[in-house]
Amino acid sequence: MVDAEQAARRGLTLVDLSDGWAPYIFQDGKAADGALLPNHYRAVFVGLANDRTDGDGQALPAGERNYLELYGIPPSLSVLRARFLADSARTCEPRVDNARLLAVDSIETFGRTTEKKKAVRHRQRGLRLEVARAKAGVATLEELAAADPRRAGEVKSHLRMEAERAAFAEVEKRLACEGLMDVAKHQPGEYDTPMRSAVLDFQQKNGLLAQADLTRATLEAMGQPLLANDFATLRRVLAERAAHAGSFVEDGTAPLAMPPTKRGEPRAIPTYHTADGKALRVPDLVGQATDASMARLGLSSPEHALAFFRRHPESDFRWLRVAVRFPDPPEYYGAKMDLIAEIDRGDVWYDFPFDNKGNRVPQPRNRYPTFNLYVRWRGEKVPLVSWRTTIGGWRSELAADGQEYYRFKDSDVGKRVWRHIVSAPVWLPPASSPLASMVKTKWVAGAYPRVVNYDETGPGFLSAYGLVAGIHEQAKRGETGVAYFDNGIRTHGSFDYLSLRGRFSHGCHRLYNNLAVRLFSFVLIHRHAKVLGPVALNFRRIFYWDGEVFEMRLPTRGFYYELDPALPVETLQGNIVGQAKQPVTGYVRKPGVIYTGGKPPSPPTGLESKAGGEGDRADPSAESSPP
Repeated sequence: MVDAEQAARRGLTLVDLSDGWAPYIFQDGKAADGALLPNHYRAVFVGLANDRTDGDGQALPAGERNYLELYGIPPSLSVLRARFLADSARTCEPRVDNARLLAVDSIETFGRTTEKKKAVRHRQRGLRLEVARAKAGVATLEELAAADPRRAGEVKSHLRMEAERAAFAEVEKRLACEGLMDVAKHQPGEYDTPMRSAVLDFQQKNGLLAQADLTRATLEAMGQPLLANDFATLRRVLAERAAHAGSFVEDGTAPLAMPPTKRGEPRAIPTYHTADGKALRVPDLVGQATDASMARLGLSSPEHALAFFRRHPESDFRWLRVAVRFPDPPEYYGAKMDLIAEIDRGDVWYDFPFDNKGNRVPQPRNRYPTFNLYVRWRGEKVPLVSWRTTIGGWRSELAADGQEYYRFKDSDVGKRVWRHIVSAPVWLPPASSPLASMVKTKWVAGAYPRVVNYDETGPGFLSAYGLVAGIHEQAKRGETGVAYFDNGIRTHGSFDYLSLRGRFSHGCHRLYNNLAVRLFSFVLIHRHAKVLGPVALNFRRIFYWDGEVFEMRLPTRGFYYELDPALPVETLQGNIVGQAKQPVTGYVRKPGVIYTGGKPPSPPTGLESKAGGEGDRADPSAESSPP
């Protein structure tokens, strides 16, 4: 135990390990007159991280867990403590045959009907091959394939499925042993709903970028001891705490922002120059701060982590902090950093992705969109991070005539600025949004009533804008000064973490929620920012759906910050591939769909047609009227 003030005077950084921790963007603020500006989402974030509440702020049913790390809400240390202690009592390793589990690269899964048909065909194929093997007078199917090359493909398919079914059985054992699947509700050998839910829980518990598919990464994680997986999660959790404590953003991805010197050669190493002229490599500050925190706590192995949690009762995590010697920040650090953001759209296809016969046309991309953050320092443009992001593409959209068409949702190209950053942002669904999407069922008091669905609107980790958004505005200088125009594009967090692997958005630039939170916290700390606080919206919509009346209420747009000066952000044109060099501006009929009427209507203009959505204006002082 050390005195916190004395530790700070010695140059140590205090890392908050308490269960009440929340990132910087969710802190309460103060108005110019000193009045408190509460950030109401902080309580929701803390409740979710501690497995106490759900996304609506309601109490979590007994025995349920949130597993929201992939959505930007890492578990608290108390939650990890309970996980370590529970998993230390499980003995899954002797029960699961890792050789069988890892004998395949993945396990193909299907719906129940297709799965049964596949099983029948597999058994019939096996009988045929056994008859052929006996006739050939060989001992194994492998020998049959060597003796009769015509059967080699059939034998290969049969043996692959045999291996997958054997691995599937080991997956069932692991999920049951880990306490994620109730075997009484599961039909052995079938990829039914209880098992699919258990696989998804396993993946989200361990931060795996998959959604219930039995991928190689999932199988390899299942082949690890439980505490080894928990230890990896603990490191990721401490990485977020360390990054926010040190106000760091550099995570080792800066080299990806450097252009390759020649095709196939490695990228140049990003450097910056010190006052005495030395060229130093841009450091991985998040990694170094995480290493320092782990070392200070003595967390060098899963066994040491288990001892740490046994040593500290749950009550300790109401207050626990650790004083750590962090790496010295580079010279370019300061309270007023000259930051600039840049979005490289990569390879861009404007061509319609279907041919005249309705067949999808391949549109491969070698370069994917990236988000890059730089600091201007001593005449240099120093890269800090480079992350995968998204751009717009061909999307399905409901037109004014009530029919769905394809429309190219373009990303705004050119120089813009971030003037407003919004914590826990709200997205207003346009009038054309299907009413069914605005209602969900929820377990309440022993029943499943239908309630208003605030998941997509927010505030919340499942919202269209994720946990935080930076609004792209176009600055135009006129006779009366600078005017700002919102073209409906945002850089924001996203719950759809698989979309960052190569899919498209409606024009916005998505980031993993935790990286968006880390990014905009860093920006706010290292730029001059005024806290505007919760901006009133007072949105109210009453609608009728399926025999019931519902009322949607959205009191605020989110918790606003204003950067002064605004931060420059530029979206580059990218590499235009294909025949079309400009995006199509109107609706295009979907192949195979029979439409009524003449030509498609003209698409709407204004914010409702953009990714920003209806009523979502950059200027928080602007009036917003419900439709």
